[in-house]
Amino acid sequence: MKKNIKISALVFFAIFTCVASAQTSYYLPTHYRGVFNGQPSSTRATGMGLTTITLEGIENAFYNPATVGLTDEKIAVHINYASGSQVYKGGKYPFLGVSYRINEKLIVGASALSWIDEKNSPWTTIIGGFSETVKRRSQSAYSLVAAYEVIPNLNLGLSGNYLVEKFVDNTVTNSEFIFSFGAVYDKEVNWIKSDKISNQKIRFAGSFVNLLMKTQIEQRYQEYLHYRDLPIYLTLGTSYHASLPFNVGFTENKGFFEGAPNTVALSLHLQYKDMMKASAKNGITPDHKNNTAIGVGAEAWFMDLIALRMGYYNEKRPSGRKSDGSGTWVTDNKKGFTWGFGAKLPLNRLTNGKLPFNSEVNFVTSKLLNEYGTNYTQPSYFTDRNFLFSVGINLKFVDNN
Repeated sequence: MKKNIKISALVFFAIFTCVASAQTSYYLPTHYRGVFNGQPSSTRATGMGLTTITLEGIENAFYNPATVGLTDEKIAVHINYASGSQVYKGGKYPFLGVSYRINEKLIVGASALSWIDEKNSPWTTIIGGFSETVKRRSQSAYSLVAAYEVIPNLNLGLSGNYLVEKFVDNTVTNSEFIFSFGAVYDKEVNWIKSDKISNQKIRFAGSFVNLLMKTQIEQRYQEYLHYRDLPIYLTLGTSYHASLPFNVGFTENKGFFEGAPNTVALSLHLQYKDMMKASAKNGITPDHKNNTAIGVGAEAWFMDLIALRMGYYNEKRPSGRKSDGSGTWVTDNKKGFTWGFGAKLPLNRLTNGKLPFNSEVNFVTSKLLNEYGTNYTQPSYFTDRNFLFSVGINLKFVDNN
C-alpha cells in the first residue's frame, strides 16, 4: 500500500492525501503547523496541561507578554527544546530567551522560538502552482517584550513578534509582524483557614495574541502566491498557590538540601484559549468554531528543589467529513493527560560562588497528546513515533551586590 502526504497552503487548508485502493483527500488547517499549535516553549507548561499564561518567565512571554514581569532575577536565560508531533513527526521546537530587569517596575526581554520540520519530510510544500518536496521547512518567531508593574502586583506586558517562514529550502516564503498584549495580577488570600497552610495566593491572567487582528498572510515563492490563516487567540487563566509543611528529616542541612525550606509549594492552574472570529473585511474567515482549548495543571515543589507536575488538555478540532463534501478532516480533538518533573540546582552555593547563577531544569518524557481522527487508516509515518521529549533549562543569575 502506497501512501503519500501533501501539505497545502491553498486559501485555508493544508491537504494531505492518502492513496490506497481509492484516493481520499484529508485536510488540516494551515495554522496547525509551526509556532502556534506545536509544542510550547516552556517544558514546565507542557507537563501542566499546556497552561502557559499563569507561569512566570521569558519562556511563556510569547503566549502572555506580562509573564516576563514575574521574574525576580536581574538577568534570566531560558533554553528550551522539544521534539515530537503527531502530524509532523520529526518536528523540533528550539527556544532561547533572555530577560533583564531594569528596575523594580520594568523588565524587558528578547526571545526566538522556532519550529523545524524533519529533514526530507514526506510532506510536500504547495504554494499556488508550485508543488514539490523540499529538504527542510521551518517557521520562527523573534520577539521583543516588555512588562511594567502599573500598580502593586499588576503587570501589563506588550510584545512585538516577527514571524519568518521558510517553506522552500533556505528561502523566506513569508514574513509578518504582530503585536501581543497580556496582563497578570496576584492577590493574597486566606481561603483555607489553617495554621498549616501559608502563602495562599490567587493569580489572574489574560492575553491577546495578534493584537491588531490581522488574519491573512501572503505566502510567496518566485511567481507563485497564495494566502493562509494567521490565528488570533484570546486566552484567560487563573491559578491558586499555597504552601504546606514538609519535613522528611534525613535531608536536614545535607549537601543539595542545605538551607532548603521544609515546605511543599502547591499550585493549581486553569486556562481557557479561544480562536477569535475574523471579519470578512479583514481576510479569510478562520475556523473559529474550533480551536477552543481548556488546560488544567497541577504542580508540587518539594522543599523548593524538586517538582512533580501533571495536567489535562483538550482542544476542539474539526473532525469527520467536511461540510462541503470535498474530503475528510485528518484531525480530532487534541486531548490527553500530561506530566513532567524538574529540579532547582543551587549552583552558586554548591560552587562557593564560582558559578554566578542558579539553575532550574525541567523534563517531559511522555506520550504525545492525541490529535488524530478515527475515520481513516493512519499511515505508518504517523504511528511509528508517538513520543514527546522536552527539556527546559533556566539560568537565574545571582546579584551579589
